[in-house]
Amino acid sequence: MLLIQRKTAFALLLSLLSLYVLYSSPAYSWDRPFDRSANWGGTGLLEMPNARILDDGVIRAGVAQALPYRWFTAGMGIFPGLEFTGRFTAITNIPSGMPGYGSNKDKAFDVKYQLLPESRWLPALAMGWNDFTGTGLFESKYVALNRQIFPFDFTIGYGTRRFKGPFAGIEVAVHPRLHFLAEYSPIDYEEDSRSARGVPEGAEWPLNFGVKCKVLPAVDLGVSYQRGDTLGLSLSLQTELGNPVLPQRAAPAPLADVDRRPFRERDKKEMVEKIHTAVKQAGFSNVSVYTDGETLTAEFTNAAYLSNEKAVGRVLRLLLLHAPSDAKKLQAIIRQQGIPILTVSVKPDILESYLFGDLKEDLFAKLIDIRFADKGLNKEDQSIVYAGGEETRYSYGVKPDLEFFLNDPSGFFKFRLGVKPWGVLDLWPGGEAYARLNLPFYSNITSSNVVRTDTVREDSWKYLGDNWSFNALMFNQTLKLTERTFGRLSFGYLEYMYAGGSGEILHFLGDGNIALGIQGDWARKREPETQFALYDHEYYDILANAYFRIPSLAVTLQTQYGRFMAGDVGWLFTGSREYDTGVIIGAWYSFTDSEKLSGFSQGYDSQGVFISIPERILLTRDSPRRYSYSLAPWSRDVAATVYHWQSVFDVVGEIVPGRFKGKLGDIKQ
Repeated sequence: MLLIQRKTAFALLLSLLSLYVLYSSPAYSWDRPFDRSANWGGTGLLEMPNARILDDGVIRAGVAQALPYRWFTAGMGIFPGLEFTGRFTAITNIPSGMPGYGSNKDKAFDVKYQLLPESRWLPALAMGWNDFTGTGLFESKYVALNRQIFPFDFTIGYGTRRFKGPFAGIEVAVHPRLHFLAEYSPIDYEEDSRSARGVPEGAEWPLNFGVKCKVLPAVDLGVSYQRGDTLGLSLSLQTELGNPVLPQRAAPAPLADVDRRPFRERDKKEMVEKIHTAVKQAGFSNVSVYTDGETLTAEFTNAAYLSNEKAVGRVLRLLLLHAPSDAKKLQAIIRQQGIPILTVSVKPDILESYLFGDLKEDLFAKLIDIRFADKGLNKEDQSIVYAGGEETRYSYGVKPDLEFFLNDPSGFFKFRLGVKPWGVLDLWPGGEAYARLNLPFYSNITSSNVVRTDTVREDSWKYLGDNWSFNALMFNQTLKLTERTFGRLSFGYLEYMYAGGSGEILHFLGDGNIALGIQGDWARKREPETQFALYDHEYYDILANAYFRIPSLAVTLQTQYGRFMAGDVGWLFTGSREYDTGVIIGAWYSFTDSEKLSGFSQGYDSQGVFISIPERILLTRDSPRRYSYSLAPWSRDVAATVYHWQSVFDVVGEIVPGRFKGKLGDIKQ
């Protein structure tokens, strides 16, 4: 009887889909407005996927339920054509068997790639793989086709595993804010794995119906009737990643009288002092301005803009406004921690032509010189006239703190909310003193795990309660060993669990898009709920590092190999991408010989995702500061290292020539 019902239902929807052949072309040839969330978080209808995807850089978060299933989801357009989704599924009528954990839960990751976007003659074509890692309780592979004949969007596809066989659906935009949906679902719920078999008797009817309403510009509310006997609800938020919360105040244009008198008619000391004042007033720090009678140079630390290219453009404009008519070159040198890292130099007339649009960017890129800085201001050179110099300064701020941990036996979702005030004192070039406090407002982070005190990270929950503590109290020295080789030495209370010493050396090849190095840490474990007490347990790691940046995709890949703190040997891979808004999204995964470890870490692979959010999202002005957060399963000892406040790649890698050239157009901003 059920087979007859399914054939009838599928035939009904298939007949509706065939209507599109009556039309020569669709009214729209893109995924919007039919790019909203299915129950499980990926772009789709209700239970079925479609060939639509999230736009590059668009994020989605949601919650939905069609009992006994409840979904908590997040997804993102990672690259053009590629969508990634993560989800937790609670099967509410199957107990986990662990006190305090509640019902059985499963985490899964899904990926979808749109092989063909919809065009005048061809439908959209996508293929996907749901639950491709982990337990695979809800694994499916599928292909889907979509054709839009506005206000209709037709879906037809074929799947394996859980999406077993053909599926189809239709979505109708009856109003810009209101959509109706219907789908045929081939899911045999009664064949799910025992731990996920929430509907053991199977669906009453394979057709699902629903309504989705856009209650706010980025918020969708959905109501559905599924499986012939179940009411479903969904709520999702979908927006471009990194959009500012507040309107941005435009940076003021530099105001100065243009003075093009040649060097011989100028008081050079007065000129460089005037430029020094202008650069400092523009928001930059550690400013030095000097000239040898031919080149006009400004060294500075970017304390004003997220984009270093934009910062260099602002400084070059100020130099251009004051440059003598016979100046042969304008030069901007970016410092980090008082160390010259990058030199950008250009002839005044070339810069002026580019800024006024008389010179195209591809030709400008050939005429501007971008290279690693060899040295900065030499005050002993008698031919140099300068203003400014090194400045001892301090900076401070407050980071909003939100830490998540998942899948502990005592409860699958744990978090801590608070703030982390911090301060940095610049001591000398490359030398800094750094302090940061943990001031939690609320924490429910506890665990029923019984662990030894000599574990590396398995007892991290003991350090994440609601008591205040020093997160870090340390000294950090960055060293410039050669033009392309840099080092770092750190010691003190390095992070919330460890105190000790840390060091690394990193060499950048070519334009800096490839870097190779080595790092090592030696540390003793801090006692939880104390400020400075240490256990006798000692740990060390030694790792080879390799970085590879792909400027055209704004992607950075990192590979580490060596001995980690728990003694496991193997690989740790990290990948990230920066979006136009400045947000960075990334993930990590490890492969080590964790089988030799004991306890909860045995046979485990470390994995998680992270996000770096520009501070300017919360401000009305630009800012170079970032806030980083991560989401990972409960901490294990696998692939563990000391957390570093600033690695060499963090300090130098952001302003190497290869990265700068990839965003050269930002100079005009």
